[in-house]
Amino acid sequence: MDVSRSDLIAHFRELSDEELISRCGSHTLNDIAQSIAIEELRARGLQLPDPPEIDPEPTEYEGDLVTVGRFLNTTDAHLTCECLKAAGVPAIVVDSHLVQTNSLWAIAVGGARVQVPAARVDEAKEVIAAYARGDFALPDDDVPSREDI
Repeated sequence: MDVSRSDLIAHFRELSDEELISRCGSHTLNDIAQSIAIEELRARGLQLPDPPEIDPEPTEYEGDLVTVGRFLNTTDAHLTCECLKAAGVPAIVVDSHLVQTNSLWAIAVGGARVQVPAARVDEAKEVIAAYARGDFALPDDDVPSREDI
C-alpha cells in the first residue's frame, strides 16, 4: 500500500491535538511521517512531546546466553525461569511456543530451554538446584482445613 506525502498531511490534519501529540510521542512513525506530524504540530502552535528518558547506565554485558535447563513441559521451564528472575538472575525461556504448539516436535528441538548470560551460569545452577530441593516450596500449613472454610 503506497501512501503519498499528501495523504499523510491530510491524515495528520484530521487528528485531534491530543491524538497528534500522542502519535508524535509514540516513536512508531517512520522519518517521513514523523516530520509531517511535527510540521502539523508547529502549524497548530503545539509543543513537541518530550523525548523518552534513556537509562544513562546500560546494563553490563554478561556474555552470550547459555542454556541451563531443558524441559519438555513449558510450565516447568517458565517456573524455573521465574525462580531465577526472583533470585536476581536474568533469564529467558526459548522455544516454549514451538514446544507447546506441536508437542511431537518437543523432543526434536530439545524442549523449551531456559537461558542465562554466561557470567551467571554458576549462580543459575545453584538456584535451579535449590528449586529442585524444594527450597522455594510453600509450607503445607498455608492450605486452609475444611473447618476453616
